[in-house]
Amino acid sequence: MLAYLLIIVIAFTAVAFTLIQLVGEYLFRQRIADDTKTAHTLAQAVAQPFSDWDADELRRQALRFCEGEDQRVLVLDRYGVVQADTSSLLNGTRFAAVEVQQVLDGNADAYGYYAMGEGEGWLSMLTQRGATGVFAAAVENQGETIGALVYMSNAGQIYESLEDMQMRITLWIVLVAFAVLVMSLFVLRRITGPLAELNEGIQLMSRGDFSARVNVPGRNEFAQLGNAFNNMSERLEKLDQSRNQFVSNASHELKTPLATMKIMLQSVQMGGDDMPAELRNEFLNDVDKEIDRLTGIVGDLLTLVNIDSGGMQLNRELFSLRDMVQDQYKRLLPLARERGIETECIARDVAEVDGDLSKLSQVVYNVIDNAIKYTQRGGSVRVELTRSGRKAVVKIADTGIGIPESDLTHIFDRFYRVDKARSRETGGTGLGLSIVKQIVNLHDGDITVTSVENQGSTFTITLPLANK
Repeated sequence: MLAYLLIIVIAFTAVAFTLIQLVGEYLFRQRIADDTKTAHTLAQAVAQPFSDWDADELRRQALRFCEGEDQRVLVLDRYGVVQADTSSLLNGTRFAAVEVQQVLDGNADAYGYYAMGEGEGWLSMLTQRGATGVFAAAVENQGETIGALVYMSNAGQIYESLEDMQMRITLWIVLVAFAVLVMSLFVLRRITGPLAELNEGIQLMSRGDFSARVNVPGRNEFAQLGNAFNNMSERLEKLDQSRNQFVSNASHELKTPLATMKIMLQSVQMGGDDMPAELRNEFLNDVDKEIDRLTGIVGDLLTLVNIDSGGMQLNRELFSLRDMVQDQYKRLLPLARERGIETECIARDVAEVDGDLSKLSQVVYNVIDNAIKYTQRGGSVRVELTRSGRKAVVKIADTGIGIPESDLTHIFDRFYRVDKARSRETGGTGLGLSIVKQIVNLHDGDITVTSVENQGSTFTITLPLANK
């Protein structure tokens, strides 16, 4: 911030000096032009009296242009001798100023500035107060130079005007500079404040604190940036929490079958040859089931990782959704009959879809399978395929245990299970519905659920029909 303020001060100082210099030069040029013009006017006025050697008329003409004590006129002949002096001090004497000699040598005019009171030929610095401006002009008669006229004026007025202007400019520049500094401090604070806030938030996030938030009030670009940062931080925090929960749940799900297998195998080892063959076979069958369960968990985890990383590729093809739904329904009929559940499948429309047949088959299979597993004996499961505009709608309704309203918003979350004990009995890991939703989303579709506890649930899968 100090560097910015220093730059502003230097810039204003440079502007002030430049402006004063330019205005001063303009004033001097204007004064020189005015006084040179006056000298020429006087030279023309005294040309006739000078030719007639009328000293009185010569002095009278010269005095007409001397309005104050600060002005003086000298009329010289072609040898530099003063013929008329409005102050009557140098009459009859030689005035050997450089400007006079230049005019007598053929120049139309010449000028110079001298310190007052130091006699002739004493050039002085322009910065001295009280300097006298000497302006010489040729006195001509029929194109021939017959003498010179010297017009003297007090240049102090220029310095006084310049000093007055300098004071005014300096005052205004100081006021403007002060105002700019105040505004700069305000603007810099408005800029550096949010930037410092954002930098602090970024530093916290870089240390792993995703709960960091910034407070940038207002409706400007910094406020929008702050809101974007907060949104990003919130999403990262949720993602980090989800990741931690995912790792925790995955570890738990993997640990359970491993611990179960370890206990069973230790029991077989401890039983040795004395363990009955039937009991040994039962333990080994349980180990086999746990291995299958472990394999299923690992497969589901790999599927989710594949989806999250964007590595899942869809092998799209045009197929009949009706045929696919009927195939998955028939595959699960034996399970439904074994559990004593009535089933029905209504799918009259072909409903052609452009998608991955294998993955969408997995979606329909998982949802029907869940409906059968969570429906009591004597209940029913109904599968229906219809069209709604340019979309195909698959509904799987059951009369099972249903889902509590508080759990509906989490039903598609990873590792989320409404009834953990029953889910473990049915082999559920809490990943199936999450995978189903991801696959449906990849097909630009949607899946929703409505449910009433102890009355049943209805899952609705919506997919876009193929363009023809």
